[in-house]
Amino acid sequence: MEGVNQKRNKLMDIEIVRRLTLARHLYELGSASLRSANDIHLFSAVNLFQDSVEAFLVAVADYVGAALDQHTHFDQYFVKINNQIAPKGLPFKNKLIRLNNIRVSSKHYGIQPARDECNRLALTIREFFDEVSNVLLGVTFSSVSAIDLLRDGETKVVLLDAKNALEAEEFEVCAICCRKALFLEIERAYDISAYKDGKPVGGLLGGFTKAPYFSRNKQYIDENIYDPTDFIVYDHSSVNEKLLTEGADNIAFWNVWRLTPEVYKTKEGNWVIKHEFSKLDEKVLTDKIEYIFSATLDVVLSIHRTRQATQWTDHNTYYLNLNQENVPIYKKADKNSEETGRTPEGLTRIDTDYRVDGLHGDDIYWHISHFVEDIYLSGFIHNDYVAG
Repeated sequence: MEGVNQKRNKLMDIEIVRRLTLARHLYELGSASLRSANDIHLFSAVNLFQDSVEAFLVAVADYVGAALDQHTHFDQYFVKINNQIAPKGLPFKNKLIRLNNIRVSSKHYGIQPARDECNRLALTIREFFDEVSNVLLGVTFSSVSAIDLLRDGETKVVLLDAKNALEAEEFEVCAICCRKALFLEIERAYDISAYKDGKPVGGLLGGFTKAPYFSRNKQYIDENIYDPTDFIVYDHSSVNEKLLTEGADNIAFWNVWRLTPEVYKTKEGNWVIKHEFSKLDEKVLTDKIEYIFSATLDVVLSIHRTRQATQWTDHNTYYLNLNQENVPIYKKADKNSEETGRTPEGLTRIDTDYRVDGLHGDDIYWHISHFVEDIYLSGFIHNDYVAG
């Protein structure tokens, strides 16, 4: 199938991935039937194998843009797909059409398939899946999943760990990895740990958070934080708004949140796990883990696909040259508002992201956000302090 590699860079959508995973599932069921010593299972093996090939072909047709409808017969799948990938064609066409004929004979006429032929067809089908997946789709058939659609990064890594744990029936590990994924995508934005030492907040900010204002202080932390996972303080309306704007199912998110143990990632990069016994009970997880994994993946996939579709301007760095040191930084575009800090000695060039008229029309103010020795300066500088 050389010559079709130009299609490898095309992105697969979620429906194509689901059909590929369905094809793999049906093939595995067929293989299990074939391993049975009871010949009656040959009937189910052949039908499952044919269903798996058909699901796979529908996925391929969708990927290459071949038009299929409910009246398209099995042999026409090959014709329509081959027209799209010409001058090359799909391999094993004749053998797979033979599979379909055996399936028709077994299903409609009760003719028992021959075991030897079923064994040969099983090998052919697997070779067909592997070759077409690799060359045409650019994926590995044995491991393709919706996780492949995620952006590269830590979330993708922990969900791959969750998938591997699920397949190995390590349900506790899977549940914890799923919660880690939600932490990375949603929960860590509500971390208040930067306030634990009572350092100034305002313009001298040690870390950004979406947590409610009432929790952003040392007193709240001293009175309410009993273990590291308590550093995550939700603003539920903010969480739901984020999920809504990024196309994720907030019911699925809160379900997984209730079903999985709390986790926390420290500033040093270490994971803290709250081993909640009721949530990690083997019987509970056996019943819920499939939902936990699929719901988590759907939430994260929705977030990533929305972000990929969102258009942003290219990021550039802009800066001001100041005419002196120790310049006041105001909380608002108003020189009579609270001072949140002053620029450090020796600093006369500072990052800015916009300028705007003052609240009282008294002049121009420049909004600054600047890291200096791990201190975050944020606020407004009056135009009088900007070098001409």
